[in-house]
Amino acid sequence: MFKGSFKGACAIAGFLVVMGVMAPRHAAAQGVDFAAGYSFLHDNELSENLPRGLFASLGVGVNSWLALVGEVASNRKDYDALVDDVELKVDFYGAGVRFNGRSGRARPYGQLLVGATRGRISFLGESESGSQFTWQPGAGVDAYFSRSVGMRFGINGRFIQGDDATSKEVQVIVGLVFGGGR
Repeated sequence: MFKGSFKGACAIAGFLVVMGVMAPRHAAAQGVDFAAGYSFLHDNELSENLPRGLFASLGVGVNSWLALVGEVASNRKDYDALVDDVELKVDFYGAGVRFNGRSGRARPYGQLLVGATRGRISFLGESESGSQFTWQPGAGVDAYFSRSVGMRFGINGRFIQGDDATSKEVQVIVGLVFGGGR
């Protein structure tokens, strides 16, 4: 079932990208934006917050309403144990499409990324890690102070496909965004 859903999502994303490439380009729509900042992550499976995090995102405009996007994020949390500290780390790497809107200096967006989440836990000098396929829908707004510098506020749902279950995480991001505010 999952493979069929994934193929369907890829077909829809491919269609939208092709339609975006074929659409007439406006000069302002061909921009590139880069955002980086703070990432807060809540893991529903563990009922834990991972408050130490960073994210970075790069978007390339295809037309005025569609961009191709790549994003990375890393969150971690340390626990004090009796013998040694325990560290939990979650990294996300994804790419996909972002649908852009325009409203004055605010640029609302919705996006869908697919990629992988890598989790790692370290204790007593040993570590265990693993990677899983992940899809991440999200939404937010870029609020520009000038033509090319602004703040990004966003929220993402992260769905990590395990062998027999789907883990869910919620990510909140706040950072600076450069470019794209024309």
